[in-house]
Amino acid sequence: MLIAIDASTISTQGGPRTYVLGLLDALLSIDKENEYILFYNDPSHMGRFPMAKEIVIKGKNPVARLWREHILVPCACKREKVDILHCTKSAIPFFSVCPTVVTLHDLIPLKHPETEKLGARVYWKMHIPHAVKKSDFIITISEHAKKEIIDDYNISPDKIKIIALGFNPAMSLPRESEKGDKIRLKYGLPEKYILYVGTIQPRKNISTLIEAYAKLKSRRDAMPKLVITGRKGWLYEKLFKRIEELGLKDDIIFTGFLPDDELPYIYDNALLFAYLSLFEGFGLPPLEAMACGIPVIVSDSTSMPEVVGDAGIKLPPKDIEGVAAAIEKILDNPEYAKKLGEAGRERSKLFSWEFTARETLKVYKEVFQKFGKVKR
Repeated sequence: MLIAIDASTISTQGGPRTYVLGLLDALLSIDKENEYILFYNDPSHMGRFPMAKEIVIKGKNPVARLWREHILVPCACKREKVDILHCTKSAIPFFSVCPTVVTLHDLIPLKHPETEKLGARVYWKMHIPHAVKKSDFIITISEHAKKEIIDDYNISPDKIKIIALGFNPAMSLPRESEKGDKIRLKYGLPEKYILYVGTIQPRKNISTLIEAYAKLKSRRDAMPKLVITGRKGWLYEKLFKRIEELGLKDDIIFTGFLPDDELPYIYDNALLFAYLSLFEGFGLPPLEAMACGIPVIVSDSTSMPEVVGDAGIKLPPKDIEGVAAAIEKILDNPEYAKKLGEAGRERSKLFSWEFTARETLKVYKEVFQKFGKVKR
């Protein structure tokens, strides 16, 4: 088969970028039978995957993106005689020229439109239903997401498959402490801290973590600093204002977005990891923290219990006092923290990009056997 993968999300930051990078690394490593074409939207990525044919199809702004996705990508598929097109982020061309697989991460943009800007709301309202109905097969990343897709669109369960995400293998490997110290000092971090990793935006519910932290600081003699790692999304001004009101400006460190190769070292020095998102398609940062042996506290909503299982503390996302108590329990009980970290590390072994790639490859083969000759 000649498989084309729209890899344009490499140009973004966050989960979709991590997904396509992890999938491609593993696919191109294990699959020696098929050929691959990767569609980028930025020439700076050329040469990243020399095992595949790489093509730049430009289009980043909203209008250019529509032209790219619905005209230029199908034309490239036809020209290259592609057997399967895999669109990796919840949208497919309006006019298909070959069997099409879509990864529909979740329905959050439709279920919770308040989490998106107006342009994104319009885009996803138009594209997600089309992708569900017109794709030949859907990959999603959690049982929660699969159930929502089936319930909302009344599609056959046979058309959709859950394939969980993996994590950077470097997370579970031994690391040089000297390099870790240099990275820590680069960002002005103390030796130990409480950690959050993810985009700074309302649905990540960082506000509950801030309020819980403030409660603990008011009743304890000393508190480790809180480190928040990730890019600014939107509607974050209210969060920064609240930090000022609580007098926590000197207690919270914002590092901004970190390169992939530095992130494992940031996890290493965390006393605990807290991720209280209101809703997630998967929840990759808690998995990364578990792989590093860090105790995790997560919200008990949507997909996150599937990822963490019994290897972390799960709480209602708005339970400020509960979060404060969970943080305090980990800080005050080293043996409990160690046990939780070990459980997380063991749990993380259930996930890998190689597994993601092998299951995805099965989908390609099934789709081509069923639809390839019909659509060629």
